[in-house]
Amino acid sequence: MWWDILLAGEKRDGLASIISTRCSQCDHVILLETSRKVKGPRGYRRWECNLASVWGQMSTGGGHSKLQETMGVLGVPVMSARHFINTERDIGEWWRKQLEEVMAEAGKEEKRLAEERGDYHEGVPAITVIVDGGWSKRSHRHSYNAKSGVGIIVGQATGKLLYIGVRNKYCTACTQGVSPDQHTCYKNWDKSSSEMEPDIILEGFKQAEQVHGVRYKRFVGDGDSSVYPTLIENVPGWGRYIEKLECANHACKCYRSGLEKLVQDKPSYKGRGGLTQKMRRRLTSAARCAIKMRSKEPDITKAVKLLERDLQNGPYHCFGHHERCSPDFCLSARERVESSKDTSGDGAASDGDTDHPDESDDLACKFSRIRRVVWVWEHTG
Repeated sequence: MWWDILLAGEKRDGLASIISTRCSQCDHVILLETSRKVKGPRGYRRWECNLASVWGQMSTGGGHSKLQETMGVLGVPVMSARHFINTERDIGEWWRKQLEEVMAEAGKEEKRLAEERGDYHEGVPAITVIVDGGWSKRSHRHSYNAKSGVGIIVGQATGKLLYIGVRNKYCTACTQGVSPDQHTCYKNWDKSSSEMEPDIILEGFKQAEQVHGVRYKRFVGDGDSSVYPTLIENVPGWGRYIEKLECANHACKCYRSGLEKLVQDKPSYKGRGGLTQKMRRRLTSAARCAIKMRSKEPDITKAVKLLERDLQNGPYHCFGHHERCSPDFCLSARERVESSKDTSGDGAASDGDTDHPDESDDLACKFSRIRRVVWVWEHTG
Protein backbone atom coordinates (compact mmCIF):
# COMPACT_ATOMS: atom_id res chain seq x y z
CA MET A 1 0.00 0.00 0.00
CA TRP A 2 1.04 3.60 -0.53
CA TRP A 3 1.38 4.24 3.18
CA ASP A 4 4.19 1.69 3.25
CA ILE A 5 6.36 4.13 1.26
CA LEU A 6 8.42 6.31 3.57
CA LEU A 7 10.28 9.51 2.73
CA ALA A 8 13.98 8.81 3.24
CA GLY A 9 15.63 12.07 2.11
CA GLU A 10 16.11 14.73 -0.51
CA LYS A 11 19.14 15.80 -2.50
CA ARG A 12 18.89 19.29 -4.01
CA ASP A 13 20.67 20.52 -7.13
CA GLY A 14 19.51 24.04 -7.84
CA LEU A 15 15.79 24.00 -8.52
CA ALA A 16 15.81 20.25 -9.05
CA SER A 17 15.60 17.59 -6.37
CA ILE A 18 16.09 13.84 -6.11
CA ILE A 19 13.68 12.51 -3.50
CA SER A 20 14.58 9.19 -1.85
CA THR A 21 11.72 6.95 -0.77
CA ARG A 22 11.91 3.57 1.00
CA CYS A 23 9.46 0.73 1.30
CA SER A 24 8.82 -0.08 4.97
CA GLN A 25 8.20 -3.73 4.12
CA CYS A 26 11.24 -4.61 2.00
CA ASP A 27 13.53 -1.59 2.41
CA HIS A 28 13.59 -1.09 -1.38
CA VAL A 29 14.74 2.45 -2.21
CA ILE A 30 13.02 4.40 -5.01
CA LEU A 31 14.51 7.66 -6.35
CA LEU A 32 12.07 10.29 -7.68
CA GLU A 33 13.48 13.09 -9.85
CA THR A 34 11.52 16.36 -9.98
CA SER A 35 12.92 17.28 -13.42
CA ARG A 36 14.46 15.51 -16.37
CA LYS A 37 18.04 15.96 -17.54
CA VAL A 38 19.13 17.41 -20.90
CA LYS A 39 22.50 16.91 -22.55
CA GLY A 40 24.30 20.19 -23.22
CA PRO A 41 26.62 21.10 -26.13
CA ARG A 42 29.70 20.41 -24.01
CA GLY A 43 28.48 16.93 -23.06
CA TYR A 44 27.25 17.77 -19.55
CA ARG A 45 23.77 16.66 -18.51
CA ARG A 46 21.84 19.42 -16.73
CA TRP A 47 18.46 19.59 -15.08
CA GLU A 48 15.84 21.07 -17.38
CA CYS A 49 14.37 23.31 -14.67
CA ASN A 50 17.83 24.81 -13.97
CA LEU A 51 18.38 25.40 -17.69
CA ALA A 52 14.99 27.10 -17.98
CA SER A 53 15.64 29.41 -15.03
CA VAL A 54 19.06 30.49 -16.35
CA TRP A 55 17.65 30.85 -19.88
CA GLY A 56 14.96 33.17 -18.52
CA GLN A 57 17.51 35.35 -16.73
CA MET A 58 19.66 35.59 -19.86
CA SER A 59 16.64 36.58 -21.97
CA THR A 60 15.62 39.36 -19.57
CA GLY A 61 19.09 40.68 -18.81
CA GLY A 62 19.32 39.23 -15.31
CA GLY A 63 21.94 37.11 -13.58
CA HIS A 64 22.47 34.86 -10.59
CA SER A 65 21.74 37.63 -8.07
CA LYS A 66 18.43 38.46 -9.74
CA LEU A 67 17.40 34.80 -9.84
CA GLN A 68 18.38 34.37 -6.20
CA GLU A 69 16.38 37.43 -5.19
CA THR A 70 13.28 36.33 -7.12
CA MET A 71 13.27 32.75 -5.87
CA GLY A 72 14.24 33.84 -2.35
CA VAL A 73 10.92 35.64 -2.01
CA LEU A 74 9.22 32.32 -2.80
CA GLY A 75 11.49 30.45 -0.38
CA VAL A 76 12.94 28.32 -3.18
CA PRO A 77 16.68 27.54 -3.13
CA VAL A 78 18.68 28.07 -6.33
CA MET A 79 21.97 26.79 -7.73
CA SER A 80 25.33 28.30 -6.77
CA ALA A 81 26.88 31.15 -8.74
CA ARG A 82 29.45 28.82 -10.31
CA HIS A 83 26.70 26.41 -11.36
CA PHE A 84 24.77 29.34 -12.86
CA ILE A 85 27.81 30.53 -14.87
CA ASN A 86 28.52 27.05 -16.23
CA THR A 87 24.89 26.65 -17.27
CA GLU A 88 25.01 30.09 -18.82
CA ARG A 89 27.99 29.02 -20.96
CA ASP A 90 26.14 25.92 -22.16
CA ILE A 91 23.10 27.95 -23.18
CA GLY A 92 25.31 30.51 -24.90
CA GLU A 93 26.94 27.73 -26.90
CA TRP A 94 23.51 26.40 -27.88
CA TRP A 95 22.44 29.86 -29.04
CA ARG A 96 25.65 30.37 -31.02
CA LYS A 97 25.36 27.05 -32.86
CA GLN A 98 21.68 27.58 -33.61
CA LEU A 99 22.36 31.10 -34.85
CA GLU A 100 25.10 29.88 -37.19
CA GLU A 101 22.78 27.22 -38.63
CA VAL A 102 19.98 29.74 -39.19
CA MET A 103 22.30 32.25 -40.88
CA ALA A 104 23.78 29.52 -43.09
CA GLU A 105 20.30 28.48 -44.25
CA ALA A 106 19.39 32.11 -44.92
CA GLY A 107 22.55 32.53 -47.01
CA LYS A 108 21.67 29.46 -49.10
CA GLU A 109 18.17 30.81 -49.71
CA GLU A 110 19.45 34.25 -50.72
CA LYS A 111 21.97 32.64 -53.08
CA ARG A 112 19.28 30.49 -54.69
CA LEU A 113 16.99 33.49 -55.24
CA ALA A 114 19.86 35.49 -56.78
CA GLU A 115 20.61 32.63 -59.18
CA GLU A 116 16.94 32.39 -60.15
CA ARG A 117 16.90 36.15 -60.89
CA GLY A 118 20.14 35.88 -62.84
CA ASP A 119 21.70 38.49 -60.56
CA TYR A 120 25.49 38.05 -60.74
CA HIS A 121 28.59 40.16 -60.29
CA GLU A 122 31.71 38.81 -61.96
CA GLY A 123 30.14 35.33 -61.94
CA VAL A 124 29.22 35.43 -58.22
CA PRO A 125 25.55 35.67 -57.11
CA ALA A 126 24.83 39.26 -56.01
CA ILE A 127 22.18 40.21 -53.47
CA THR A 128 20.76 43.28 -51.75
CA VAL A 129 21.08 43.48 -47.97
CA ILE A 130 19.84 45.75 -45.19
CA VAL A 131 22.43 46.88 -42.65
CA ASP A 132 22.07 48.67 -39.34
CA GLY A 133 23.81 49.07 -36.02
CA GLY A 134 23.05 50.11 -32.49
CA TRP A 135 24.61 50.80 -29.13
CA SER A 136 23.90 49.71 -25.58
CA LYS A 137 22.60 53.23 -24.84
CA ARG A 138 20.69 55.83 -26.82
CA SER A 139 23.20 58.01 -28.64
CA HIS A 140 21.25 59.78 -31.40
CA ARG A 141 23.11 63.02 -32.09
CA HIS A 142 24.75 62.99 -28.65
CA SER A 143 26.93 60.97 -26.23
CA TYR A 144 28.69 58.60 -28.60
CA ASN A 145 30.40 56.78 -25.73
CA ALA A 146 28.55 53.47 -25.40
CA LYS A 147 30.57 50.55 -24.06
CA SER A 148 29.00 48.02 -26.43
CA GLY A 149 27.69 48.04 -29.99
CA VAL A 150 26.03 45.59 -32.39
CA GLY A 151 25.68 45.45 -36.17
CA ILE A 152 23.54 43.21 -38.37
CA ILE A 153 23.18 42.32 -42.05
CA VAL A 154 19.79 41.07 -43.25
CA GLY A 155 18.95 39.71 -46.70
CA GLN A 156 16.36 41.91 -48.39
CA ALA A 157 14.74 39.11 -50.41
CA THR A 158 14.17 36.80 -47.43
CA GLY A 159 14.23 39.24 -44.51
CA LYS A 160 16.49 36.77 -42.67
CA LEU A 161 19.68 37.41 -40.72
CA LEU A 162 22.94 36.78 -42.57
CA TYR A 163 25.47 38.23 -40.14
CA ILE A 164 25.70 39.72 -36.66
CA GLY A 165 28.69 41.17 -34.86
CA VAL A 166 29.35 42.72 -31.46
CA ARG A 167 32.03 45.11 -30.21
CA ASN A 168 32.72 45.54 -26.47
CA LYS A 169 34.97 48.13 -24.82
CA TYR A 170 34.44 46.86 -21.29
CA CYS A 171 34.86 43.60 -19.35
CA THR A 172 33.69 43.39 -15.74
CA ALA A 173 35.99 40.49 -14.86
CA CYS A 174 39.04 42.32 -16.21
CA THR A 175 38.26 45.42 -14.14
CA GLN A 176 38.04 43.21 -11.05
CA GLY A 177 41.53 41.84 -11.65
CA VAL A 178 40.51 38.36 -12.81
CA SER A 179 43.27 36.89 -14.97
CA PRO A 180 42.42 36.20 -18.66
CA ASP A 181 42.88 32.41 -18.26
CA GLN A 182 40.22 32.31 -15.53
CA HIS A 183 37.34 33.89 -17.47
CA THR A 184 35.99 34.39 -20.98
CA CYS A 185 36.80 37.97 -21.92
CA TYR A 186 34.49 39.59 -24.45
CA LYS A 187 36.35 42.88 -24.71
CA ASN A 188 37.34 43.25 -28.37
CA TRP A 189 37.35 46.98 -29.07
CA ASP A 190 39.46 49.92 -27.95
CA LYS A 191 38.53 52.59 -30.53
CA SER A 192 35.68 55.10 -30.49
CA SER A 193 32.09 53.88 -30.18
CA SER A 194 31.10 55.59 -33.44
CA GLU A 195 33.51 53.31 -35.34
CA MET A 196 31.86 50.10 -34.09
CA GLU A 197 29.11 49.89 -36.71
CA PRO A 198 31.33 50.43 -39.81
CA ASP A 199 33.84 47.86 -38.54
CA ILE A 200 31.17 45.22 -37.87
CA ILE A 201 29.46 45.71 -41.25
CA LEU A 202 32.84 45.66 -43.02
CA GLU A 203 33.65 42.32 -41.38
CA GLY A 204 30.32 40.92 -42.56
CA PHE A 205 30.90 42.07 -46.14
CA LYS A 206 34.38 40.55 -46.20
CA GLN A 207 32.98 37.17 -45.09
CA ALA A 208 30.03 37.17 -47.51
CA GLU A 209 31.63 35.29 -50.40
CA GLN A 210 33.46 32.80 -48.19
CA VAL A 211 30.56 32.01 -45.83
CA HIS A 212 27.49 32.34 -48.08
CA GLY A 213 28.94 32.26 -51.61
CA VAL A 214 27.39 35.63 -52.50
CA ARG A 215 28.39 39.26 -52.76
CA TYR A 216 26.48 42.06 -51.06
CA LYS A 217 26.30 44.21 -54.19
CA ARG A 218 23.67 46.63 -52.87
CA PHE A 219 22.77 47.64 -49.34
CA VAL A 220 20.09 49.71 -47.66
CA GLY A 221 21.44 51.82 -44.82
CA ASP A 222 21.24 55.05 -42.84
CA GLY A 223 21.74 58.30 -44.70
CA ASP A 224 24.25 59.70 -42.20
CA SER A 225 26.23 56.51 -41.75
CA SER A 226 29.96 56.25 -42.45
CA VAL A 227 29.53 52.61 -43.48
CA TYR A 228 29.45 53.28 -47.23
CA PRO A 229 32.88 54.91 -47.62
CA THR A 230 34.36 52.27 -45.30
CA LEU A 231 33.05 49.47 -47.53
CA ILE A 232 34.22 51.09 -50.76
CA GLU A 233 37.73 51.58 -49.43
CA ASN A 234 38.24 48.31 -47.53
CA VAL A 235 36.27 45.47 -49.17
CA PRO A 236 38.92 43.82 -51.35
CA GLY A 237 38.30 43.40 -55.07
CA TRP A 238 34.62 44.28 -55.49
CA GLY A 239 34.19 46.98 -52.83
CA ARG A 240 34.17 49.84 -55.36
CA TYR A 241 31.13 48.29 -57.08
CA ILE A 242 28.94 48.33 -53.97
CA GLU A 243 25.83 50.50 -54.32
CA LYS A 244 24.01 52.21 -51.47
CA LEU A 245 20.22 52.53 -51.32
CA GLU A 246 18.69 55.09 -48.99
CA CYS A 247 16.62 53.77 -46.10
CA ALA A 248 13.08 55.18 -46.35
CA ASN A 249 12.55 55.08 -42.58
CA HIS A 250 15.74 57.01 -41.95
CA ALA A 251 14.91 59.56 -44.66
CA CYS A 252 11.56 60.27 -43.00
CA LYS A 253 13.25 60.42 -39.61
CA CYS A 254 15.69 63.04 -40.90
CA TYR A 255 12.76 64.93 -42.45
CA ARG A 256 10.99 65.04 -39.08
CA SER A 257 14.22 66.15 -37.38
CA GLY A 258 14.56 68.92 -39.95
CA LEU A 259 11.01 70.09 -39.27
CA GLU A 260 11.67 70.14 -35.53
CA LYS A 261 14.80 72.23 -36.10
CA LEU A 262 12.90 74.58 -38.40
CA VAL A 263 10.26 75.43 -35.79
CA GLN A 264 12.97 75.72 -33.17
CA ASP A 265 14.88 78.25 -35.27
CA LYS A 266 11.70 80.05 -36.39
CA PRO A 267 9.11 79.92 -33.60
CA SER A 268 6.76 82.08 -35.67
CA TYR A 269 6.12 79.08 -37.92
CA LYS A 270 4.33 77.32 -35.07
CA GLY A 271 0.79 77.98 -33.93
CA ARG A 272 -2.64 77.61 -35.50
CA GLY A 273 -2.45 77.17 -39.25
CA GLY A 274 1.31 76.64 -39.13
CA LEU A 275 3.76 73.88 -38.30
CA THR A 276 2.00 72.53 -35.23
CA GLN A 277 3.07 69.20 -33.75
CA LYS A 278 0.11 67.53 -35.47
CA MET A 279 1.07 69.11 -38.81
CA ARG A 280 4.70 67.97 -38.45
CA ARG A 281 3.52 64.40 -37.87
CA ARG A 282 1.18 64.68 -40.84
CA LEU A 283 3.94 65.94 -43.13
CA THR A 284 6.14 62.99 -42.16
CA SER A 285 3.26 60.53 -42.66
CA ALA A 286 2.57 61.99 -46.11
CA ALA A 287 6.20 61.38 -47.09
CA ARG A 288 6.01 57.80 -45.83
CA CYS A 289 2.77 57.16 -47.76
CA ALA A 290 4.27 58.56 -50.97
CA ILE A 291 7.35 56.36 -50.67
CA LYS A 292 5.26 53.27 -49.92
CA MET A 293 2.87 53.89 -52.82
CA ARG A 294 5.51 54.63 -55.46
CA SER A 295 7.61 51.64 -54.40
CA LYS A 296 4.92 49.45 -56.01
CA GLU A 297 5.44 51.06 -59.42
CA PRO A 298 7.21 48.51 -61.69
CA ASP A 299 8.77 51.19 -63.91
CA ILE A 300 11.65 52.55 -61.78
CA THR A 301 12.19 55.69 -63.88
CA LYS A 302 8.51 56.59 -63.70
CA ALA A 303 8.38 55.79 -59.98
CA VAL A 304 11.29 58.16 -59.26
CA LYS A 305 9.66 61.04 -61.15
CA LEU A 306 6.28 60.48 -59.47
CA LEU A 307 7.86 60.17 -56.04
CA GLU A 308 9.86 63.38 -56.50
CA ARG A 309 6.69 65.23 -57.45
CA ASP A 310 4.70 63.75 -54.54
CA LEU A 311 7.39 64.59 -51.98
CA GLN A 312 7.69 68.18 -53.17
CA ASN A 313 3.92 68.52 -53.21
CA GLY A 314 3.47 66.93 -49.76
CA PRO A 315 3.50 70.22 -47.81
CA TYR A 316 0.93 71.80 -50.20
CA HIS A 317 -1.29 68.74 -49.77
CA CYS A 318 -1.05 68.80 -45.96
CA PHE A 319 -1.85 72.52 -45.80
CA GLY A 320 -5.00 71.99 -47.87
CA HIS A 321 -3.89 73.11 -51.36
CA HIS A 322 -4.66 70.17 -53.65
CA GLU A 323 -4.29 71.82 -57.07
CA ARG A 324 -0.97 70.06 -57.63
CA CYS A 325 -1.94 66.73 -56.06
CA SER A 326 -1.95 63.51 -58.04
CA PRO A 327 -5.41 61.87 -58.23
CA ASP A 328 -3.98 58.49 -57.24
CA PHE A 329 -2.42 60.02 -54.13
CA CYS A 330 -5.03 62.53 -52.92
CA LEU A 331 -8.75 61.97 -52.41
CA SER A 332 -9.55 65.67 -52.92
CA ALA A 333 -7.71 65.70 -56.24
CA ARG A 334 -9.53 62.55 -57.31
CA GLU A 335 -12.92 64.10 -56.47
CA ARG A 336 -11.94 67.29 -58.32
CA VAL A 337 -11.04 65.35 -61.46
CA GLU A 338 -14.25 63.33 -61.32
CA SER A 339 -16.26 66.52 -60.81
CA SER A 340 -14.54 68.19 -63.75
CA LYS A 341 -15.29 65.21 -65.97
CA ASP A 342 -18.98 65.41 -65.02
CA THR A 343 -19.23 69.13 -65.85
CA SER A 344 -16.84 69.73 -68.74
CA GLY A 345 -15.64 66.30 -69.81
CA ASP A 346 -12.02 67.38 -70.18
CA GLY A 347 -10.88 66.84 -66.58
CA ALA A 348 -8.99 70.14 -66.52
CA ALA A 349 -8.19 71.60 -63.12
CA SER A 350 -8.15 75.29 -62.41
CA ASP A 351 -5.17 77.16 -60.99
CA GLY A 352 -5.99 77.54 -57.32
CA ASP A 353 -3.24 80.08 -56.62
CA THR A 354 -5.30 83.03 -57.92
CA ASP A 355 -8.86 82.05 -56.96
CA HIS A 356 -9.00 84.50 -54.04
CA PRO A 357 -7.04 87.69 -54.73
CA ASP A 358 -8.29 89.25 -51.52
CA GLU A 359 -6.44 86.58 -49.53
CA SER A 360 -3.16 86.97 -51.39
CA ASP A 361 -1.21 88.24 -48.39
CA ASP A 362 -2.27 85.32 -46.19
CA LEU A 363 -1.59 82.81 -48.95
CA ALA A 364 1.82 84.35 -49.65
CA CYS A 365 2.77 83.91 -46.01
CA LYS A 366 1.51 80.31 -45.95
CA PHE A 367 3.20 79.39 -49.23
CA SER A 368 6.42 80.86 -47.90
CA ARG A 369 6.23 78.37 -45.05
CA ILE A 370 5.35 75.55 -47.43
CA ARG A 371 8.32 76.33 -49.66
CA ARG A 372 10.50 76.30 -46.57
CA VAL A 373 9.18 72.85 -45.64
CA VAL A 374 9.89 71.63 -49.19
CA TRP A 375 13.46 72.93 -48.80
CA VAL A 376 13.75 71.02 -45.51
CA TRP A 377 12.73 67.78 -47.22
CA GLU A 378 15.15 68.27 -50.12
CA HIS A 379 18.06 68.94 -47.77
CA THR A 380 17.35 66.30 -45.10
CA GLY A 381 15.42 63.51 -46.80
